Formats: sequence, structure tokens, C-alpha cells
Amino acid sequence: MSDEIRLVLPADPRYLDVAVAAIETLADRAGIDADELAEMRALVHDALGERVSHRSSNVVALCYEVGDGFLGVRLESGDTAYAHT
Repeated sequence: MSDEIRLVLPADPRYLDVAVAAIETLADRAGIDADELAEMRALVHDALGERVSHRSSNVVALCYEVGDGFLGVRLESGDTAYAHT
């Protein structure tokens, strides 16, 4: 069984750290190891940074899926970037 968490943030670089903080907290709950977390953190930060720099929308929506040993992140609307472990 997994849980889904949706996070909608303003498309502003000042909020990138909020998405990264969420992934760190959820990775701990899912039991993701430090190496996998570092890779996911970088992928999410890069994908969000690119989305925010293009300002194709006023908001950025992320969908986190967390379960035992699993954490998935989907960047929603427009082009989609994935980070899964």
C-alpha cells in the first residue's frame, strides 16, 4: 500500500527548497537510503528549477507516492519529469 501527497507551490525559485524538504521527509518515512535520496533530491531540484525558469505556469504541482521502500515523485502539468526509486 502507498500514500499519495500532492504539493502545489508558486512557480518561484524561493520555493524549491520546500519541495526538496518534502522529499527528504518522505524518503525517511519510506526507508530510502542516503545515496538514493541524494539522487532524487538532485533530479527534483533540477526539474523544478527548469520548470520555474520557463514560467509556463504560476504554480508547480508535485505528486509524491510513498510506501515501504518506495518513493516516487511526479512533476505535473506540461512536460513531466520523473524521479523514482
